Amino acid sequence: MDYSEIFSSSQALLEAIGRADRLTREVHGDSVSLERAIFLSWWCDRGNCSFCYMSTQKKRISDKMRARRRVSSIFAEAELLRRVGWKVAFISGGYGAYTIEEIRDVTRTIFEITGAPTWLNVGVLSGSEMELFGGEIVGVTGSVETLAMNIREKICPGKPLEPITDMFGGAADLGLERAMTLILGLGEGAADLPVLIDFIREHAISKITVYSLNPHDGTPYADSPPPPSLYQAGVVAALRLEFPRLRIVAGTWIDQLPNIGVVCLAGANGITKYPLLKMFGNRFGEKVEAEIKAAGRQVKGTFTDKSRLNGELKADVPNRKEVEAALERYIQRINRRSEKQA
Repeated sequence: MDYSEIFSSSQALLEAIGRADRLTREVHGDSVSLERAIFLSWWCDRGNCSFCYMSTQKKRISDKMRARRRVSSIFAEAELLRRVGWKVAFISGGYGAYTIEEIRDVTRTIFEITGAPTWLNVGVLSGSEMELFGGEIVGVTGSVETLAMNIREKICPGKPLEPITDMFGGAADLGLERAMTLILGLGEGAADLPVLIDFIREHAISKITVYSLNPHDGTPYADSPPPPSLYQAGVVAALRLEFPRLRIVAGTWIDQLPNIGVVCLAGANGITKYPLLKMFGNRFGEKVEAEIKAAGRQVKGTFTDKSRLNGELKADVPNRKEVEAALERYIQRINRRSEKQA
């Protein structure tokens, strides 16, 4: 298929979205999950991706150990996601923030809390490192970000592709699934879609997260607008039409909530990147659910039902009292914000 045709006119784009919508319903049903990545740290050894918030923090952090989150807050977040029915999109730590043994132990406890295996997105892992994990993970995620080769080295100088593809090969040998992240709005375009499609096929990618650029102050993209919503939807539709069984998660930000409905129509199985504590139980959370429902989808999880916040921590977690205290602080923050922004 010539994917440039999708973007040749508004009619062509809408027709592609319509085909993708029908195909998604046929293969995946009509539910869309709410997802959230759990970050372990704000440190990254690379720290030089030109779009990334962490690139603005590296020079400010003198001791990377102090940039690590308290484990109790990580486990509290996992419990909160379990209660409201959200998926853990992946576990992410930034390059060099944790030892692989620490990541393994945290991941196992998150699995015990949520009851569902998750994905790792913690940099490039060797075969021996991946062998340390078992049923607590589905597979590994490569932070590919862009496959527009004319700009990739400049934008992601610390993430050459070869180590990522080597990790994918090692994961395949171990029977682990492979996922990737993609960011739209970095300077790529529809002409780069064939390279992306070939990459997904070559490495048997089973899940892709398609982010819309979120400009961060202090980065070269600070004054760059996010890409048009229909461009993100067109990319999602192209991926859905080419890969009917691919799991597609779309991510944007709180100021781009109207994007949600159209990317769901285009074939997204899940949405992510939304700040849970800022949006839950208020008009922003209501908008998320309304967009999904307007696309004819069922919301898997909740962004509005505050009664789901209550419950009992059933998993046997380390430092249980600290986890319960962190969880209570999260719930109090949600309640304060929801009352203020209702």
